Amino acid sequence: MSGTPGLKETPLSSYYTGRRARFYNTRWRTYTRKTLAEVQATIDFPALHRVPERLVRPARILDVACGTGVLLKWLLEQVPGTEAYGVDASADMLEQAGAVLKNQLHVHLERAVVGAGETAGLRYAPESFDLITFTNALHDLPEPGATLAGLKRLLAPGGQLVMEDFARRKRPFPWAAFEWFVRRVEGGQGHASTLAEAQSLCEQTGLHVSCGKAFTVNWLWHAWVLRASASS
Repeated sequence: MSGTPGLKETPLSSYYTGRRARFYNTRWRTYTRKTLAEVQATIDFPALHRVPERLVRPARILDVACGTGVLLKWLLEQVPGTEAYGVDASADMLEQAGAVLKNQLHVHLERAVVGAGETAGLRYAPESFDLITFTNALHDLPEPGATLAGLKRLLAPGGQLVMEDFARRKRPFPWAAFEWFVRRVEGGQGHASTLAEAQSLCEQTGLHVSCGKAFTVNWLWHAWVLRASASS
């Protein structure tokens, strides 16, 4: 199931380091609480609970760009006995995730950069996961279509991909200046999508979107969430 990919240093991984990584949960507490609540509401939990009977094995979850492990911890509380995997480009963020999840069984954390390739640059076997979560990271991908196509191949039959990210704002919001600022701070791509664009990207890569929602986090941040599965 697992293996550590050859890791390349990226602007994304260099941002979440040191003091900024240690205070990430404090600095982004409100944003994280609101966005992950929408993610949690979008996951098809009955489908996850049926996996052991349907496939005669525990459900498997992969959290891509898992950060400090907040979402993985919550998922393990909702679906006990799950095999949980988390990958992130930042060693400092993963260190915090390891502390949060240290008492959880069947948890595997690895430092890896998600990208293009057959399985999104991750060394997992195709059709491994019943749920893949991918939050607040699509905007940083240089090749989002190729990455989503790779994540699709990692979905087991009947599996689901739940994705969330901040959304591009419409005028009169000064989006161009805001996007430039995000690029300067994160050092990544900084190109946000609308819900409609994210849904279209999924469909182009062979993912069927079963539900999606645009929502407001606060006066500054708008976001979206969707659930998709591999098209039959």
